[in-house]
Formats: sequence, structure tokens, C-alpha cells
Amino acid sequence: MTGYMDIIKNLQGFAVTGKYFQKIGTALSGRLQPLLSGHLPVVYKLALLITGLIVLCSGALSGILVYGQVKIMEEQINDFGNTVVSHLAQSIQEPLLAEDRLAMGVLVSSLNAGQNVIGTEILSPAGMVLIGAGYSPFVSEDSSLGITPAEMIGRAEHRSRWSWQLHASDRTRIKVVSFISPISFENVTAGYALVTFSRKNLDRSMGKTIFSIAVATCMIIFMGIIMAYVLSKRISRPVNLFMEAIAAFDRGDYCYRFNERRRDEIGQLMDAFDQMAEGMTRKTQVEKALDRYLSPQIARQVMTDLDSVKLGGKLVRGSVLFADMVGYTGMSENMNPNELAATLNRFFSLITWAGELNKGTVDKYMGDCVMLVFGTPEKDSEHAFHAARCGLLISRLVDHENRQRVAEGLFPIEFRIGINAGSMLAGNMGSKEKMEYTVVGDTVNLASRLCTIAEANQIVVSREFHSQEKISRRLVAEKHNFMRLRGFECRVETFLLKDLVDEDQAGIEEQFKIISGAAAG
Repeated sequence: MTGYMDIIKNLQGFAVTGKYFQKIGTALSGRLQPLLSGHLPVVYKLALLITGLIVLCSGALSGILVYGQVKIMEEQINDFGNTVVSHLAQSIQEPLLAEDRLAMGVLVSSLNAGQNVIGTEILSPAGMVLIGAGYSPFVSEDSSLGITPAEMIGRAEHRSRWSWQLHASDRTRIKVVSFISPISFENVTAGYALVTFSRKNLDRSMGKTIFSIAVATCMIIFMGIIMAYVLSKRISRPVNLFMEAIAAFDRGDYCYRFNERRRDEIGQLMDAFDQMAEGMTRKTQVEKALDRYLSPQIARQVMTDLDSVKLGGKLVRGSVLFADMVGYTGMSENMNPNELAATLNRFFSLITWAGELNKGTVDKYMGDCVMLVFGTPEKDSEHAFHAARCGLLISRLVDHENRQRVAEGLFPIEFRIGINAGSMLAGNMGSKEKMEYTVVGDTVNLASRLCTIAEANQIVVSREFHSQEKISRRLVAEKHNFMRLRGFECRVETFLLKDLVDEDQAGIEEQFKIISGAAAG
């Protein structure tokens, strides 16, 4: 009995030990927090959380059941023991008053023959053992209670139950419990009845009950772990789908769509994500379309800040290059439209690639003429050198293309180029309904005039362009002549650009290989 009273005390002390468990749990959670928050998948976090709740609830329920079962069994043994000892006290009144030891012995012996009763005694009011059978709880070799009959009788008014351990002959200890009840007749106490019970069967039954509860709890926890994992897997599935969608977006794949359809908040979030993906797809299509109609730099600027798309401009320093096809009018009369368009597109593609490699922007295509701008919309401190190198690269590409055309039996196509540098107005020009990014000013007009006076396969630049400190020593050029151009009061001194100095030749050669390889592919 003492062992199960200790169990009850331990169960009652869970509130105290819970504080220590709480401290341990706080320390563990602090150590596991980086793992739980950083590298553990959501499915395992949810599974651990749900499993923890199941274990906590199952443990609490098992503790309550064990505590309740122990308490019920203790109350049952108390009721049974008090009932048996009370019946013995009533039955032995007459033999005790008549001092009939034979009758008392028969009652004591018959009661002691029961399965759970291992000792019975009749005590006098002074604490003397009048008659007894079986084991005694008093001071002896078999008892561990350590109390005299007089001491037990002195406490009988306040305590009717005594738990102790019996030392058996096989050196084992048996848990027993004794119950005492006064033998009264007309408010006179004639003696006391004492009955001792073995707890062996009760402990066995209680052990089976606790074992059954423990097994049931373990099964519930095991099934709970499986259900927690399955449930967590299902709950975290939308998260995994969103992670796949985000990974697809990182790869630039905006065609990703959710195939799963739900009617809850996650389904609404999926629909919103699909709408966002549709918007991103349209935005990408618009950007690709703008890249075809506008230069990449301008298209990027428009898509980055739509609010900045408005009429107006600012004064910048840059360079302008005009490349005009020679003899276009006669060529157009002798070629069918499809062949003419293919020829124009072929050469315009080469010129566009040359401009992109030299940080130039195609401003516009004007029939058989291409206008390239350097130094705007993106600033370039070496815009003049890049414009010169671009012009030389265009001449090299056109010459290479013409050799292939002649080999195929086609007539060659010749270009003339004019380049100028200086201040110009750059910005969105036109109307609110239709506008384009371009550059205007005397610098642009002079570059156009230089292109018109150039002959086939010539690159004409102005003196202002050639005399710039940053590029004058890097260019190989010769004086052309002084010309009076329409719209300019003074004669304009011009130069013919022939090549770059040896140190810069490698750049043109590398760019030529890149474009010729791309064109051949």
C-alpha cells in the first residue's frame, strides 16, 4: 500500500516537477531553435508540433487515468477493509462479553481462512492480544510497522488504516494493510478487532491496469505520429507547390500554373498567384516586343519607370552615327519587294549588332539609313571612341558580306557613314498620343550632312570629332576637305576615318569574329 500511496504523491507532485520540465524544455528549444527555424522542412516542423501536442495530451490523459484508477482502488480497499473489520466487531461482541474464547477463536480462524485476509486479532481495551491468527502488525520479526497494540489503540479514533510490509520466509516483502475497529456495546468499548489484508492481488490488478493504460497510450502516440506526418504532409503540400512556383519564377519561367483547385483560402492564394504569373507573362511579352521596336536600353528604361515616360528632354554630350545605303533607289527598282526587304534586314542586323557591341543605341531606321546614338540614354565617357570603332566595324562587316554576295553571284551593297560628337537634346519627342526617344540638335544635323557628302565605303567625321583629346591619338584619319553644308554658315573641315591605332585593333577584330560567327549561325 505504501508504494501506491507514493504513486499518488508523485502524481500530485507533477505540478512541482513540471516547472523543472519547463526549464529543460526552454533550454532544449533554445538549442533547437536554429535547426527548427533554418534547415528543417515545414512538414517536419508541423509533424513535430502535432506529435508534441499528441504526446502531451496522451501523457496528461494517461496520468489522470492512472491517478483516478489508483484512487478508486484505494477507496475500494478502504471500504472493503472497514466493512470486514466492522462485521467482525459486531459478530464478536457476545463471545467477547461472555469471554467465550472458543467462539472467538472460531470466528477469527474462519475469517483468517479468506483469500486476502492474512491476519486477525482481538485486542482488549488495554492493548493486550486476547486472541489472534495469522500475521500480526505489531513489533515482531515479521512486521515492519514498528508499533505496539496500545499505541495503535490510542490512535484508533483518528486512524483506522495502517499500511506496512511483511517479511516473508523467502526474504521477500509483501505489502499489507491492517484495519482496526472498536467492539462497542451500549457505548462501552469492550475491545478492538484488527484485520490484516494482503495487497498482492490488488497490486497485480493495479499493475495490469497501469500496463494496459501505458500500452494504449503508446499506441495512441504511435498512431498520432503517423497521422501527424500524413496531416503535415497534406498541410505543407501547398507550401511545396508555392516553392516550386517561386523556383520557376527565378528561372524566368512565368508559364507555371497551379493545377490543383481548392475552395479555401489557399485556393484563393493560388488563384491570385496564377493571376500574378499571367501578368508577369504579359509583361515579359511586352518587354520582348519593346526590345524589337526600341533599343534594349530604352525599353529597359520604359519598363523600369513607367511614370517617367513623358514628353521632354535634357541636354547631353554624345555621338551620332548615320549609315546610309548607296544606290538604294536604283536597287529598289531592280529587286522584288521580298528580296529588297531581306537585303535591308540583313545589313541592318549587322549594323545593329555592331552598335550594341560598342554601347550604341539604334535611334531609328529611315528607309535605307540607320541612325545610331552613343552616350545616351546610358552615359558613356568614351562615346566618341565607341562611335568611331562602330563605324570601322560596320565597314569591315559590309566588306565581308559583299565578298560573300559576289561569290554567290549577287551585286555588292555599299554604305557611307557620317559621325559627329557634341551637345544634343535627348528625350521623348512627339505628342502625348505618340512619342519616341531620340536626339536632336546641330550635332545630329551635322552628322546627317556628313553622311550625305560621304562617298561609298567612306567614313566622314568633323574636325570637332577628330580633335577630341580622348580619341585624337587613337584614330588613323586623313584630312578630307572643307565643305559648305546646307544649314551651316561656315565651311566645315572634315576628315576621313581610316582605322584605329595598333593598340586598339584587337578590339575590332574580336567584335568582327563575334558578329560574323553569329551571322553565319
